Amino acid sequence: MSTYGFIGTGNMAQAMMKGLLRQGVPAKDIHITSPRSAEKLAAELGVVAMSPESLVAASDLVVLAFLPNQLEKIVQPLNLQDKLVVSVLAGVTLETLSAATKSTQIVRTLPNVNVAINQGVIAYASTVLSATHEKVFQQFVDSLGQYFDVNESQFATFSAVAGSGPAYVFKFIAALAQAGTQNGLEATLATKIATQTVLGSAEMLKQSDLTAQALQNAVASPGGSTRAGLDDFDTQNFDAVVAHAILATIKHKHL
Repeated sequence: MSTYGFIGTGNMAQAMMKGLLRQGVPAKDIHITSPRSAEKLAAELGVVAMSPESLVAASDLVVLAFLPNQLEKIVQPLNLQDKLVVSVLAGVTLETLSAATKSTQIVRTLPNVNVAINQGVIAYASTVLSATHEKVFQQFVDSLGQYFDVNESQFATFSAVAGSGPAYVFKFIAALAQAGTQNGLEATLATKIATQTVLGSAEMLKQSDLTAQALQNAVASPGGSTRAGLDDFDTQNFDAVVAHAILATIKHKHL
């Protein structure tokens, strides 16, 4: 069993830790370091808090999960030269990571929050990994969800669709539930109905050989009530609204 070290304990790091634990990785094999929150999180999850130097020495795979502008300051004192380094730092390229860490074994990743329940979508780009490090990385991401080899030039688009996408899906569920409430359903019931509807529909699309458009047409009979709703979506330029939001996400500059 490989050991995993997290330098940084923010939301994404915690989501990944929870996914690993759900998948059966022993808590003792998950090491964390953070100047303010490591001890508290270790007590909460059962993982092991330690110093950055000890974490690097004890871990087969080291995850960089802090603010991007802290990269030089945090890694400069550490000996990462022969380590498998996995970065979740937004906007930080492989070239920059290599220069800062002095490691030749680097994977730049972009996971979404669904890694917490082993249903994540993860983009990755990497240097040429050794066979051993390749195996360790694959075991790591296999525990968290589905992963895709994506050119770094496409990371911003991937981030908008997969990284920000869960928030947009939650917004759609909330809007669907609110519409149900406005038309007579009790609020909690409306949310449960909307959530299960989206969950089941996504699973149906995943298991089907048909496209999303084809499944829409299968549900919406000509002249029926569902078609009336889809026609209203078109009148309100629903697709354009989504495309506009994705473009805004892509163009946004991280602070």
